[in-house]
Order: sequence, then structure tokens, then C-alpha cells
Amino acid sequence: MGDQSEKARALIAQAEKRLASWSLFSSNKFDDAAELFSKAANLFKVSKNWNEAGGAFERTAQCHLKLQSAHEAASSYQDAANCYKKFDSARAVLLYSEAVAVYIDLGRFTTAAKLQKEIGELKEAENDLKAAIDAYQQAADFYAGEESSSQANQCLLKVAGFAASMADYKKAIDIYEQVASSSLESQLLKWSVKDYFLRAGICHLAAGDAGDSTRARERYEGLDASFAGTREGQFLGALTRAFEEVDDEAFTDAVRDYDEISRLDAQKTSLLLEAKKHIKASQNDIT
Repeated sequence: MGDQSEKARALIAQAEKRLASWSLFSSNKFDDAAELFSKAANLFKVSKNWNEAGGAFERTAQCHLKLQSAHEAASSYQDAANCYKKFDSARAVLLYSEAVAVYIDLGRFTTAAKLQKEIGELKEAENDLKAAIDAYQQAADFYAGEESSSQANQCLLKVAGFAASMADYKKAIDIYEQVASSSLESQLLKWSVKDYFLRAGICHLAAGDAGDSTRARERYEGLDASFAGTREGQFLGALTRAFEEVDDEAFTDAVRDYDEISRLDAQKTSLLLEAKKHIKASQNDIT
């Protein structure tokens, strides 16, 4: 594999020499250099030399920009980012963003959305939730513009989850309700509405307003006639009643009973603990 890297470096040298040469038709030298850089990048990939592979793909992209070959430039930036993300996420994000900008100019919004989602995943892995929210939101907007509702909703749900974890309950509630409403219109997506309403309802509880929680639950039951009869609907009903009555034991019992059959995920558990703190605080105020 070391030989492959040496061959790649020789190609890089040839490409740089070609760029430095004088040519009556300058496009020829950029075309030749792009081909050499691309070949070098692929040899570096074979050697798993991701840093130099990324650099070679970047040089390929720059040549394509000189040739005004926008699609090829964006594709090369994307290839570079795919290499860098294995060891340098900051560089990968920068190059994904370069590719996104070119794809937007080309009107390739679905491809731009996919790359924005990649950026979101990298930021999520770094636990940079604010940046992840921005990336996933942008991806959702691009998908929505192309009528790709399912993909847009997937990104929006990521945004809602992160917003809830950062105690931005209003943003999370708005998104869960938005996704639930749009899903009600689809036979394929309708089955998931009960979970979105439950998550939104639990966010209301975590925010600490008993009246809002009850009104929200009643609104969900009005939007989806089947919700009240589902396990999720019954669970949310038990939670809101216990919350209104400041009944810590009833709240805990409802959570335990639901969890025994349908395991609560980490997000719901965290929000329910936050809601329980409000009950405890209200009990202390009463006493």
C-alpha cells in the first residue's frame, strides 16, 4: 500500500507541474491536472491515507471550478469531505458546506439536503447540538422544498429532540405537532402520530404548565380521534391528570405501568424526570 501512496505523490507532482506550465489553451492544463489529482486521490484512498486523499480531491475540485464544471467540483468537494470525516470533522464540515453551496447554485436541493444531514450527524457526534440543529433544520428546509416530506420530517424530529434536551420546549412542541399534523394526511405515516403527540405532551409537562398540558392533550384527541384510545393517549391522559392534581405517586405509577410494556427511551425518561420535579416543587409550595 505504501507504493500506492508513492505513485499518488508522483501524480500530484505531475499535476502541479502541469498547472505551472504555460498553455495556449489554459483549460487543457486544468483538465489534465484534474484527472491527475483525481487518480492520486483514489490511490491515496486505496492506501487509507485519508488526509492526502482529501487534499487531492480538494485540488481536483479547484481545477473543476477553473473549468466552470460546477457539478464535478461539488462532487470532488464531497469526496474530499468523505475522506476528512474519518479523522478531521471540522475540515469535513467545511468541505461539505462548499459542496452544498455549489449544489444549491445548480438547483440540486435534494443532494444539498443529504450533505447538510451529513454535517448534522458530524455535529451530533461532537455533541455540538446548536450546530446540529442548524444543519438538520437546513436539511429539512431543502427536503421540504423538493416535496420530500418523509426525509424532511426525519430531520425535523432530530431538531425537536435536540431542542427538548436543551430545554427549548416550545420549539420541540411546535415541531412535534407540525410533523404529527402532516403525518395525519398520509396513510403510511399516520401510525407514528401517536408517538409525536406523546412527545409533544411530555414536553408540555417538562415545561411545567398543567393547563397547557391538558389543553394540548385535548387538542391532540380532537385532531386524531383514535389517539385517546391508544396506549400513548391513555398514558398522556394519566400523566396530565396526575400533574394537574399534583399527585407524585399517580405520576410515578403511570410511568412505571407504561414502561413495563413499552420501554421509555432516554429522551422521554429525561423529560418525565423534569416534569416530576415540577410536581415536587408544587407539593413543597403547598406544604
